[in-house]
Amino acid sequence: MKKIVLAAILTSGLMAADNGTYVGLDVGSTAIELKATVNGSSAGSVKDDGGSQTLKVGYYIDKNNRVAGFYQHVNAEDGSVGMYGVGYDYLIGDNAFKPFIGAMLGYGSFKVDNTSVNISGAVFGAQAGLNYSFNEHFSAEAGYRYMKSNMEDSISGIGGTANFEIDPIKNWFIGANYKF
Repeated sequence: MKKIVLAAILTSGLMAADNGTYVGLDVGSTAIELKATVNGSSAGSVKDDGGSQTLKVGYYIDKNNRVAGFYQHVNAEDGSVGMYGVGYDYLIGDNAFKPFIGAMLGYGSFKVDNTSVNISGAVFGAQAGLNYSFNEHFSAEAGYRYMKSNMEDSISGIGGTANFEIDPIKNWFIGANYKF
């Protein structure tokens, strides 16, 4: 009987170690495509490939499931880009190396310098990567995010209406997490 009680106590302690709050930071390269149309005709597109920083605060539900809120800043050449939202990741396996897949949903805004253009709207997408746990507190990860968006803005003037939209958003990243 004592062995069963001891095993139950140890098992509950191990299960508790699988969940917990975490913070994470990653850096990467983010490509954003800005498309413009004037009076319904294509006026071209510009690809902005800059660095990015992402801050996450989340919770490990168990050893294979986690949720997080995030804020990502993108170093755009001609403006200020920020995205925030929530995400869910499924970590595959029981080893120190765990591939993961996830989904994210949020809101993004691209304020173009020296203009009244503020391209904003919903962002949604998926990510995949590899997480490595050094111990129960520290882990590192690398991966790729692909996001679609309905970020757009319109400006009407003498020459007609100019429409701006951002789609897609692609992000390679590497980062670290600390679980409390």
